[in-house]
Amino acid sequence: MKLAILGYGRMGQEVERQARARGHDISAIFDVHDNFCSRSNLRDAQVIISFVVADAVLANIKTAAQLGVPIVEGTTGWYDQLAHLRQIDKISIIYSPNFSIGVYLFSKLTEYAARLMAPMSEYDCYVHEFHHAGKADSPSGTAKNLARILLENWPGKEKAFYETCHGVIDPHALHVTSTRVGRMPGMHAIGFDSEADEILLEHRAHGRTGFASGAVRAAEWIAGKSGIFTMDDFMNEVLSQQHV
Repeated sequence: MKLAILGYGRMGQEVERQARARGHDISAIFDVHDNFCSRSNLRDAQVIISFVVADAVLANIKTAAQLGVPIVEGTTGWYDQLAHLRQIDKISIIYSPNFSIGVYLFSKLTEYAARLMAPMSEYDCYVHEFHHAGKADSPSGTAKNLARILLENWPGKEKAFYETCHGVIDPHALHVTSTRVGRMPGMHAIGFDSEADEILLEHRAHGRTGFASGAVRAAEWIAGKSGIFTMDDFMNEVLSQQHV
């Protein structure tokens, strides 16, 4: 396929490497000050892969729809605008806070573990994540998604608390904490703690390869489709093909 890349930071550059490794052509690359407002700028790209700043996302999605090109949106920090997507004509988008296949499977393990552990009243749960010092959002979009999964499956937790706790925490709050340091690509941990023991689930990224290759695979999947999709739609098809 011919792909266009929106955002040419470290993720955009890794997307380019992974796309070429899978045999695709990169027809256009747009960085911060570039404008992909016309078909000629896209140079016949069949799908756009986007990792940009949150403020640019909605306008980019509208432009992609006007141009009739599907978009893979991997940016985080814009989900307060999701309701606007259904107002966009001819939209074709798959969005996720994290396109890593491993992170998706980790989220499913988190869901299963929460359902298994929630009836055990002696356990409490938490989320913690590490990322590199240059990451723009905190907590990460993935951490927020993991928190959502826990809240939906743990009756004792009613809300997520993202700030530093300076006193006794509300027992109905799920504490979600973050560390920003160095060049760490990403680690997410789900903990279930009791007086007797702790059960810890972790996902550690070795680099950006998994995130970028997942985005490229999502681009292959959405080509020719119209509508609004998430990682669940993509992965349900992948897993069915694997007979999982």
